[in-house]
Amino acid sequence: MRLAISDPELFGVTESSATFSFTVTDGSGPVDAPARISINGEERFFLEGVSGTRLVRIEGLSPDADHRIDIQVKGAAAIDPSPYFPETFRTLPPVGAELVGSFATLNDIHVGEPRFGGMLTSDGELAGESAEYPVVHDTDTEIPYWRFMNEDAIADINQSRVELAITKGDIADMGRREQFEDAAVLFSRFQVPHHAFLGNHDHYGRLESEEVDGYALLGQPPAPRSLELGGWCLVLLDTVEPGQHHGIFPDERLRWLEGTLAQTRERRVPTLLLMHHQPVPPQFSQRFPNRIGMRPEHSLRLLDLIGQHPQVRGVLIGHTHRNRVRRYPQSGATPFVEVNCTKDYPGGWAHYRLYDDGSFRQEVRRTSSERALAHSARCRDFFNGGYRDFVLGSLENRCFSTGGSL
Repeated sequence: MRLAISDPELFGVTESSATFSFTVTDGSGPVDAPARISINGEERFFLEGVSGTRLVRIEGLSPDADHRIDIQVKGAAAIDPSPYFPETFRTLPPVGAELVGSFATLNDIHVGEPRFGGMLTSDGELAGESAEYPVVHDTDTEIPYWRFMNEDAIADINQSRVELAITKGDIADMGRREQFEDAAVLFSRFQVPHHAFLGNHDHYGRLESEEVDGYALLGQPPAPRSLELGGWCLVLLDTVEPGQHHGIFPDERLRWLEGTLAQTRERRVPTLLLMHHQPVPPQFSQRFPNRIGMRPEHSLRLLDLIGQHPQVRGVLIGHTHRNRVRRYPQSGATPFVEVNCTKDYPGGWAHYRLYDDGSFRQEVRRTSSERALAHSARCRDFFNGGYRDFVLGSLENRCFSTGGSL
């Protein structure tokens, strides 16, 4: 059968690297045919003996320059450019400051989730399944998908040389004791300090008359709290209204953040806020998933506060399971950054590098193990083919440089 290069996807770039994936098929499914990878006409990689999704990372690229990737498989036609795999891409600008710290984030790991996929209700909850809306179950594989997706993401983080890791909520799928206990075992795999705060799913045990202290079971101090890394302040916030899907930021939380930001502004400390729910101005509140975001009246107060503090370089968010960057007039240039979940497509984590000029860089990374790539590829076209476009976002939303001039 004729070979084809299927599902090419340029996933990430830095100032010196590019990461992309593809599959070689022969009409009956994936095959392990050899593939040659060239950048700007120069062969850089030869890959054979791999079937299924192949994840390739090319290092040593010139910064702030256009590059072209060519994937060549004998007997397969050349790849047609697409929004997922453009004809050319541009690396990030060169780094002009000193690296002072790095960390990784996970979010929406949903330990104990029994299934994913199917149809969606109007408020985003999973419903029944059909041919157009398939489902993956945790019993489909010998090891539940939520377990190996999180194990393998943590393994990748351990290899990345970051200094600490943070999980941004929705740790236990239904907030049950055994789910937090399983999560604690997963987190014990970290070889760097790990910090976590809770999301809406972590309090859902109360909906089944099983209210537990997730922080205690994880051995974590509750949010809000702050961390220091390389002269930066990382502020971990609580946006949960226990038992509800949406988020809140009431008076006592706002006052705590006001005091914390006053201190970092006075000391000229670049600051990142990390929280679970995304803020939602009223004019966007009826769009999904904004209906499950932070209450608009609380969102406006938070945006106004951030706008008063230029030392806040970014707000890092979970909850929506997608890659998206938004800015709001009230908060100036501060980016509000949503990152895809770890447990399904595209399956991964975010890598942050902090610099002494108050700039930082984000690279969303896809979990690299064979089983993680197989599972994430299986989930890619869920929800009648719409999941990929909803969660993937643009390359610029996944990988960027921002801030500076502290």
